[in-house]
Amino acid sequence: MRSNIRNIFWLGLLALPAICNAESVFVPVFIDARSEAKLGDFPYDSRVYADALMAFEKLGAKGVVLKLFLDQPKGKGDDALALAMTKLPVLLQARCDDSEVNPNPLDTRFSTAIGNQATFAVTCKSGWIPLAQLQRNAADVCFIDQSVADVAPLLERYQGRAVKTLYTCALALAKKPVPAAVGNGTRKVDLAKVSRLDVISLVDVLDGKIDRARVTDKIIVFGYEGSKAAMFDSTIGRISAHRAFMLNLRAMEQLAN
Repeated sequence: MRSNIRNIFWLGLLALPAICNAESVFVPVFIDARSEAKLGDFPYDSRVYADALMAFEKLGAKGVVLKLFLDQPKGKGDDALALAMTKLPVLLQARCDDSEVNPNPLDTRFSTAIGNQATFAVTCKSGWIPLAQLQRNAADVCFIDQSVADVAPLLERYQGRAVKTLYTCALALAKKPVPAAVGNGTRKVDLAKVSRLDVISLVDVLDGKIDRARVTDKIIVFGYEGSKAAMFDSTIGRISAHRAFMLNLRAMEQLAN
């Protein structure tokens, strides 16, 4: 009897990481090799992203982290995407790049007074800023400038203003507390604690081949992990940049639970 109880106890401990991941509010949907085989080479016309948002909305998702840079016009697809963004809360990403000569203006509503006088690890005067028509319908525009896999920026400075990062915005959208940052606005996490991800392929979403329960009331992290994916060396091996983002985000989510 004691042996059985002991075995159940240890099995429960071993299952804890999987349980934590299963309970996460964040679900990754990636443009992967299967997606590229069907849809062609990435990047796509914004109409594809609009179709994805509409599918997420029909599946009952409560928000989307749109982890793609959308700073260059792509024609009528941009209109479709802007309209799709009115159906559910969508976070757009921006990044620092001082070599960008003509950045799109960043709406002042995407600044923050948090840490306004602090010194941050990431500071810039220019960058890749989403199109104005997309900003108008965005729940937030948030920066993501990450140079190593397991150190996540939480606050940055853009053109003299403090701005939130995609981690800060995603946790806020999920109504989760944001972990405290160190003095330069970053947070180090342990990726090994959340290394398991159950990724959904974009083609399965577009083809209606996923279980609704996997998406309903979840926040979708819509990213890219195809043949052109940027890669990071990390403590758990070589991983894509968007997988690293997901792991960092889930690690901070667990700190908040």
